[in-house]
Amino acid sequence: MTKVKICGLSRLEDIEAVNTYGADYAGFVFFEKSKRNISYEKSEMLLKELKKNPNIQSVAVCVSPSKDEVKRMQNLGFDLIQIHGTIPADCQSDGGLALWQAVNIAGSTEVDADELFIQSPNIQGYVVDGAEYGSGKTFGWEAEEKTFVFPEKLKIQNRQFILAGGLNIENVQTGIHMLHPDVVDVSSGVERDGVKDAALIRKFISAAKHC
Repeated sequence: MTKVKICGLSRLEDIEAVNTYGADYAGFVFFEKSKRNISYEKSEMLLKELKKNPNIQSVAVCVSPSKDEVKRMQNLGFDLIQIHGTIPADCQSDGGLALWQAVNIAGSTEVDADELFIQSPNIQGYVVDGAEYGSGKTFGWEAEEKTFVFPEKLKIQNRQFILAGGLNIENVQTGIHMLHPDVVDVSSGVERDGVKDAALIRKFISAAKHC
């Protein structure tokens, strides 16, 4: 069964929704240019509520962080750190640090796994997103005859494939059938007027888990 990550959580109501409806991952954004950016202090408060459901893993989402920033997120108690942009070299060799590397692609052309995906031991998965992080747009998989294929060599290494970018209730099942991700990652697709909507979260999780 495909797992679900609800990203961009910023309110206690958001935590209640993911706890109630059974998300597998909960994402918190640490990026000042994002409208979903939250402070370390607020994330600590929300994490305490999230941990009431031990079945949900917490994910800190950041862009080209410093080593110190990564360490701070780890110390806050996040289960995974999702990094867009540059991953500090020291973090790539830290065996105790669980990372997801986020990559941005445009179109559904074949990708060179050795060029696009960093293959250090502590990178447990790859978030394949649209061309621009946070755009709420897919990378075009739904309009192409030849779609993206997650590299077989990474599957053999048990690395997760996380599909992100432009997912919503209407297209998530198609995305799962076409691309076979381990995890689907949604943010704006479960929002109304810029905030998370509990009913949309429930419907998205239900759709993803009943393919």
